[in-house]
Amino acid sequence: MEFPPNIDIVESDFPKAWAKLVIKIMISGMVLTTEYGNKSKDVCSRITLNGGAVNQILKREMHPQEPFGKIRTGEYLKQYTRDYDWKAQGFEYTYMDRLVNYNGSIDQLAALKQKIKKGITRRAQAITWLPGQDVNTEHPPCLQRIWIRPLSESTCEVHLSWRSRDAYSAWSSNICGIVDMLYREVLDDMKIVKFVDVCDSAHIYDTDWDAANKVRLP
Repeated sequence: MEFPPNIDIVESDFPKAWAKLVIKIMISGMVLTTEYGNKSKDVCSRITLNGGAVNQILKREMHPQEPFGKIRTGEYLKQYTRDYDWKAQGFEYTYMDRLVNYNGSIDQLAALKQKIKKGITRRAQAITWLPGQDVNTEHPPCLQRIWIRPLSESTCEVHLSWRSRDAYSAWSSNICGIVDMLYREVLDDMKIVKFVDVCDSAHIYDTDWDAANKVRLP
């Protein structure tokens, strides 16, 4: 194999989407050595969720073999609140801090909220990457961009762009955290009817291969 394959999944069931992604990575992912020195199976992924999937996300309905689980995901959601004390937890940053305090002063979520109120737009986006800081750090953000497009007065689509993603243990909880945050901070009464998650490197680390090989469709 010369390069990691592209994986495209369209699904209306959130737990099933995770299982399909894990299974496809384990079957066709390219084995690569990571910057940490271990190995991973890698793909480039695009997952489109529609139908009842977003309601499942809001309810944190997880696949029974998903390792993070509903309870731990509920705790993880605290990181997507404005009053979460990430410095006290020893983090260099959180996605939420980058979104509401970008470069020390820009509240991108407030800007998103105002932008989508004006109707159809292709310009409603928020980013996390700080070039002067992240190019040399050991742990730069995996989430790169959130893009929202209103489709009507009451519906929208949301796209997430990631540079890197642990598909086995982080994919589901990441999405739950971001969707929950968007409904609280940005969308008001608007509903997500299409959710697209794109990852340059969706991978499963070698330490999880045995467990990932046992994942089955619900």
